[in-house]
Amino acid sequence: MNYVFVGGEVVTPHAVIDRGAVVVEGDKIREISTLSPSNIDNEHQIIDCNGKRLMPGFIDVHTHGALGCDFTDENPDTCSVLSRHYYAHGVTTLLATLSPLSHSLLVPAVRRLADYCGENAGHSNIYGIHMEGPYLNRAMRGGNREEYFETPELEKWQEILAAGEGHIRLMTVAPELPGIIPVIEHAIRNGVVIALGHSTADGETTMKAIHKGARQVTHIFNSMPPLHHREIGILAESLLSEELDAQLIADGAHIHPKMIKLATRVKGTDHIMLITDSIRATQVGDGEYLSAGEKVSVRDGIVHLENGTLAGSTLVLEKALKLIVNEVGIPLPDASRMLSLNAARSLGIDRETGSIEVGKRADIVGLDGDFNVDFTMKAGNFEYRRLPTP
Repeated sequence: MNYVFVGGEVVTPHAVIDRGAVVVEGDKIREISTLSPSNIDNEHQIIDCNGKRLMPGFIDVHTHGALGCDFTDENPDTCSVLSRHYYAHGVTTLLATLSPLSHSLLVPAVRRLADYCGENAGHSNIYGIHMEGPYLNRAMRGGNREEYFETPELEKWQEILAAGEGHIRLMTVAPELPGIIPVIEHAIRNGVVIALGHSTADGETTMKAIHKGARQVTHIFNSMPPLHHREIGILAESLLSEELDAQLIADGAHIHPKMIKLATRVKGTDHIMLITDSIRATQVGDGEYLSAGEKVSVRDGIVHLENGTLAGSTLVLEKALKLIVNEVGIPLPDASRMLSLNAARSLGIDRETGSIEVGKRADIVGLDGDFNVDFTMKAGNFEYRRLPTP
């Protein structure tokens, strides 16, 4: 099916086209215009986007679940249920994120996700796996169970990697752990992007990991020591490093909006990726839940352990977009890169997706004036359309 989206705001990586037109033919974007598009015939369905804005499909590299489901669950329907949830919130590409588990449970969980990714390659928005751990620092465990953290061993990591069958795209590690460098080097050689997080690393250790090839920092500011004006640690190096892209949770609880503004001024909007870090309580409501093996309480949408530690979120990405635009003051083209293009570049898929540009895959989200998702298109197919209000 071919489509022409007309009359809405079109958000490109560097500008907003008012009352623009986007032509989709098959699975690709064929034309972007400020005028009436050319060569339109009866084979093209016209979609009126007046009052709406078109943005590239969102990319979430760090999300654990929603709707009562978690990617560690053994239920065979988990991935399909979660895939539909993410489509309803504009996400056309995501990494299913696994919290630390015992090795005997982690390997089968990786294998289940790898099987799903292999069977649904090119059709699902679940693009691959993010291993958040198990090589994390117990002192910065966040909402994870420290008994599941492992000492880095190359042989065990190779077993995890083999179970992933090429679908492990990202792994978060604490770079100060003894024995982690051979794991980092082996992972990078096998196409895995390394993120630094849940860590107390000093500046020298952080820089060593960067020189070895680490390219992301996991939920910057969270699960790491705060800035200190005489001691340079992982947070300062992450803000200053041009090699690291920073995952950031923009829910208003994990980071104050003014600190988000500070981060964008220091790192620039080309090196920040918005994530949800969402847990199974997302879109379910307040209450008590089991997440990453820990009991958590959700009150007013904020997730805490019994000791008050934040433990993931109930965020959806259109809410993060609304916050950074309305409260932080980020222009839409910059916000779009933070939601899509930067993550695509970090994963090495920016030639395919991540922006509304001619020749790229037609991964498009349509939003109303209050940043609610009206529709989500993946590779030229509508995967979600909001029903009109009666």
